[in-house]
Amino acid sequence: MPLFAGLNPWVSMWNQPRSTIRAIVHSKPSYGVCYLAAVYALQSFFFYANWWSLGLNAHYHLWMTLGVVLSPVVGFIWLYFQGLIFYISGRLLRGSASLAHLRAAVAWSTIPYSIILLMWLFLIFASAENVFIQDGGGPSSLFVNCIAMIVGIWSLVLLIQSLREVQQFSVGRSILNVLLSCILSSILYFCLFAAFLYLYN
Repeated sequence: MPLFAGLNPWVSMWNQPRSTIRAIVHSKPSYGVCYLAAVYALQSFFFYANWWSLGLNAHYHLWMTLGVVLSPVVGFIWLYFQGLIFYISGRLLRGSASLAHLRAAVAWSTIPYSIILLMWLFLIFASAENVFIQDGGGPSSLFVNCIAMIVGIWSLVLLIQSLREVQQFSVGRSILNVLLSCILSSILYFCLFAAFLYLYN
């Protein structure tokens, strides 16, 4: 496992985000980003499979297989989309980070979601038949979703700190960068959804 400036990023990112992301982008910005994006996509897939009770429509093996197969592709697309959004919004705020550095910041800020993936895997092991059914009995996914809220806040803090480093922003401007990116993402998603409905009809 490579070290960056004497740091193991898989450990140090949890509590030293700025120094860790600085070391990564100065050495190898692409390191670990696709893996982290796939992990984030997979835990998101499991969440929505449970939320929409997809286990009522097909065997859990199908949803697990689809999640594992699709998560690298979906994660890759999501990461590049988010990198572009942060690049555009950052430029509006006079940020100077490259796309590669922003992708690294976004990807590494999701490292806390690995906890959520491990918890979903535990639920699958404990009660596979019910894991993709909301309130389906067995070990409840409610606890996982509550932990996911805490993890989401932690991930947001890591993102803000990572943006501070790569964009050379203050805390306030980093928060504004995140808010502006959320607005831009929402507009783009709405436009894509509207275009899909238009073409479908």
